[in-house]
Amino acid sequence: MKFAVIAAGEGSRLAQEGVAQPKPLVPVCGEPMIERLLRIFVECGATEIIVIVNEWSTAVREHLQALELPVPLKLVVKTTPSSMHSFHALSPYLRGERFCLTTVDTIFREEEFKKYIRYFAHAKDVDGCMAVPPFVDDEKPLWVGVEEPTDADSTSNLDKQGSHRLPVVTGFHDQQEGDDHLISGGIYCLGDKALDVLDHCMEMGMSRMRNFQRQLVAEGLHLEAYPIDKILDVDHKDDIAKAEAFLRPLKDKKLVGISRGNTYSPNCVDNDDAIIHAVKHQLEVLGAEVEMKSEDVRNFSQFNQWKPEQVEEFLKKELEMKKLDGYFSMARSSDTLTFLGYLDGIGFPGINSSIGVINCIRETMTQVFLDEGIPCPQSMVLNYGDELPAEVTFPCWLKRGDGCAQQKEDTCYAETPQLASQVLADFWARKVLSVVINEHLKGDLVKFYGVEGTDFFYWFYPSKCGHRSKFGLESINGDAQGFRFDVDALKNTTDRAAKLLNVPVYGGDCIIAEDGTFKIIDFNDWPSFAPCRDEAAYYIAKRICHEVLK
Repeated sequence: MKFAVIAAGEGSRLAQEGVAQPKPLVPVCGEPMIERLLRIFVECGATEIIVIVNEWSTAVREHLQALELPVPLKLVVKTTPSSMHSFHALSPYLRGERFCLTTVDTIFREEEFKKYIRYFAHAKDVDGCMAVPPFVDDEKPLWVGVEEPTDADSTSNLDKQGSHRLPVVTGFHDQQEGDDHLISGGIYCLGDKALDVLDHCMEMGMSRMRNFQRQLVAEGLHLEAYPIDKILDVDHKDDIAKAEAFLRPLKDKKLVGISRGNTYSPNCVDNDDAIIHAVKHQLEVLGAEVEMKSEDVRNFSQFNQWKPEQVEEFLKKELEMKKLDGYFSMARSSDTLTFLGYLDGIGFPGINSSIGVINCIRETMTQVFLDEGIPCPQSMVLNYGDELPAEVTFPCWLKRGDGCAQQKEDTCYAETPQLASQVLADFWARKVLSVVINEHLKGDLVKFYGVEGTDFFYWFYPSKCGHRSKFGLESINGDAQGFRFDVDALKNTTDRAAKLLNVPVYGGDCIIAEDGTFKIIDFNDWPSFAPCRDEAAYYIAKRICHEVLK
């Protein structure tokens, strides 16, 4: 995939406001804007980069010529009357391969851009993919009309796991029309068909990029709208500070991350470690200073003998002294949760909170779901020593109720009363304090991951992708059939469950019935996100950022 940059403007407004450097060389977060773009393009796997500069901008030309890049850099030197004319001057070098085009002063978050490029690379059935933010920070925004795609009635979900279909672009409007809520972000992923349209625009005497975009729709190209949270343009001097604040909102913030103890990560130690360190990296990209702790190493029990008010006073002084601004945690031990409970009590921002993790204990979670109408199996809770009730239907599941599952015996499938009684006796023999009994549901088993308060939601069929849980119990339901269901409804339901439980970072399992209805059978605080780690880490960091800045 090729990448192209229009850097042929004069930057006159910046110059008038006292910025000495040509616009492409203006630093944002210590990096010239043109170098920032080229670095990101290389990291996105660029096969070639083409940049157009004007004839009199010798400083920019010399700067680019001095760069050493691991991919070919083509420099087009031409003074043009408009961005569309600059695009046309670039077009001979873009044919034969899909490409991404933007202007030199376009500011976006790197991880969002990389996800956008990855999506386009795999979207072979579209002619173009337009970056569209909902954030309107443009003097004359170009509004984007969209419609949601539809499936044929017979379509199976088997080939769509993990996917989120994008809306189709229906038009570009100078004024907001109808349900318009997105604007053109000035980043375009296109192919040869779009270059043919560009030639037609030039033949008709057009000179504005917004008219080119309208012509793409007029000539029937299939364009998708890719949502990006925010895109800024650096047109004025004060835009530089806005851009730096946008890219590094956690600058000067100090955070503590607490990794999960190995006891609570059966068969998942590496994956749990990988996701929390991926989040650490994303927080550092946002400007934070991050210190990591392990609940296996740090002794959080030292405060057990103190009075609560003593602990709170001590923590307030410690936080002030170390100038800490928030925490993120995968911890599950009682000592660590007690410690985090004190932090939560004094209003210290953190995700996931101690109360949220405690709420995910199966007994509590089950009761919340039943009370609040979250779709879930018929369930009952047994306390230590209870006998198996006569009204239990079979087959059923018996699950540890007083904590998370730490071994295979904590989640058991029983087809007969005899087997269920044996399993229950084993729980009591191990001093498990409560057991939840769930009805067995027939249908497709779907695993999901989400970050409440963001757009992130990932789902898949474990039977179809080789990904098994820590105990491999998915096999009981067999291979998924691909029963159609409403993914948005599932996301809305799981986000609601996450808010009720107070766990913004979550995962779980559900069963999809043949009629498309679903019921949640498991819900966990901060899973490993193994199939979608990189994308999830970005959104988790974004959610933590929101909590800290709130």
